[in-house]
Amino acid sequence: MQKRDFIQHAATEFMPSLNWDVNKSIAYAERLWQALGAKGYGEPKKTGPREIANAYDKLAAAPLVKAQFDLFWAAFAHKYGRDRAAARWMLLGELTKAEYQQIINAAKVEAESRKNLPEGRVPIMAEGWLSERRWLDQQATPIDQAQKQQQQQLQAINAANQDLAHARQMAERSGDPYWQAEIIKITEKITELRRGHYAANS
Repeated sequence: MQKRDFIQHAATEFMPSLNWDVNKSIAYAERLWQALGAKGYGEPKKTGPREIANAYDKLAAAPLVKAQFDLFWAAFAHKYGRDRAAARWMLLGELTKAEYQQIINAAKVEAESRKNLPEGRVPIMAEGWLSERRWLDQQATPIDQAQKQQQQQLQAINAANQDLAHARQMAERSGDPYWQAEIIKITEKITELRRGHYAANS
């Protein structure tokens, strides 16, 4: 509870027993606040990135971290609260290049999705996005990866089928043995692709 809220609440409680004397009630409330503080029950010390003054400037002490933040900031593309975002970035510590890239890629996705934000909805600030580790939302799940792999397999099979149709047409038109060999090769490829596809999805 903030001091102001405490004083207001306590003074209101004291007033009936102090003949509704506002000044006395406030004085009692202030003394109580001080006494509680002396006993260790005072206002908790504020902590967190907002306390880091000039956080963006302080990033200069770690050039790699600052460079990656600048890439993130450009990718996130919502130019509000840079210092607070920099403070959050500092709390991440020094990450691997792959981890930085993951955050930056996810920030690009966030920036793109912001374009479709419903009217009246406030976009998340970079500070909050980093605090909530929202880049993890973009991580592909095993199901996503399996679906992507399945789609790639089907695309490869379709492409091979088109190649086979083309090879058959050319074989009919030209009678060239080259195309007969291509038909055999492509047919074997399709068989292999289908085998892999069914094995992965069975």
